[in-house]
Amino acid sequence: MSAVLYLPYLPNINWLQNFIKHQPVVIEQHENFVKSTFRNRCMIAGANGPQLLSVPLLGGRDHHQPYRNVRISNTGHWQKKHWQAIRSAYGSAPYYEYYADRFESFYLKEFEFLFDFNLELLGLLVKALKLNSQITLTESFETAVQNRADLRNVYYGTDIKYYQVFAERNGFVPNLCALDLLFNQGPESNRIITI
Repeated sequence: MSAVLYLPYLPNINWLQNFIKHQPVVIEQHENFVKSTFRNRCMIAGANGPQLLSVPLLGGRDHHQPYRNVRISNTGHWQKKHWQAIRSAYGSAPYYEYYADRFESFYLKEFEFLFDFNLELLGLLVKALKLNSQITLTESFETAVQNRADLRNVYYGTDIKYYQVFAERNGFVPNLCALDLLFNQGPESNRIITI
């Protein structure tokens, strides 16, 4: 069954499982922005444990506006800091060198809108993971979704386990962003998330 999903910043493993399971997926573009969600945040596994990365937004806490209109605050070199954190966390991962260039160049681009940033990053992930996926965007907001699974507010975990760089030190950390899986498992990532 097809589903409507929200659009996160660097989707986590559970989001990717739903994305694959419910093809063709429709991405919600007409919802109001929801604060304190993965729409502008993601988790990576650093040397000292899980690390939250957050895209800074213009307007501070006042985000009562459509997600499509939420602007990124491009001050403070946040993209450079995010990439440095990713490189620090995954630089020694088995497949980091293979995928790093395509993601590093993405973090050099400046975006005005969070939705556009997340959508382009999702496209890059879909290619890197070699997913056979169709993505369309909603045409309007539906309070009650018809003929599709409504997964716009689903945040449950996953039981998938795989090799992680710092697992010996910190234990396995579940449901991190897709880069964790990709940099640690490379071409096996597709098989792992479709189990």
